[in-house]
Amino acid sequence: MTGRLKIRDLANAVQSEMKIHGSRAENILEGLREIISKFLMSDLSGLGVKREGNHIDESRYLYYDGEMSITLDHLPQGKKIPPHDHGTWEALAIYSGSLHHTVYERKDDGRVGGYAELEVVDERVLKPGDISMVAPPAEIHSFCAETTDTWSVTIVGSPYKLERNYYEPDNNSCRVANPKKQTVT
Repeated sequence: MTGRLKIRDLANAVQSEMKIHGSRAENILEGLREIISKFLMSDLSGLGVKREGNHIDESRYLYYDGEMSITLDHLPQGKKIPPHDHGTWEALAIYSGSLHHTVYERKDDGRVGGYAELEVVDERVLKPGDISMVAPPAEIHSFCAETTDTWSVTIVGSPYKLERNYYEPDNNSCRVANPKKQTVT
């Protein structure tokens, strides 16, 4: 690609990779790394349409087609988002700032209500240009922005489920909640 990378170019690339790889998120991500990296070098300030975000106050749609979405999200410094799942894959690419991000895999079979054993599979501080994929079987993550200027470009392959699991790894528990109807501290 030459010239300025457009949002539509990124959306088309995501859709192409999804056609090739189906729901195999890691394969989708590998096919998108280069174009996401180029996209992150664009000036995204002022782009997008305001949307109601989960756990955050400022989020903008860059692309939405009823299934796949690309958003630009401001992650507030110091606000710890607890471990939660999505019901779909999500690629989180850091545009600016610094984000402490942890990805978990659920180890129990989920048959006992309120009980969950999690294992950390990826824990790191993401910086501009870094990308993390949250996808089954490791579709649980938590995060906390370390700087006031932390923005991410988030790509989601299908709609989020409305009711999600929220986890407390320290006591092997979980609860079901709607992220729009709960307070996260």
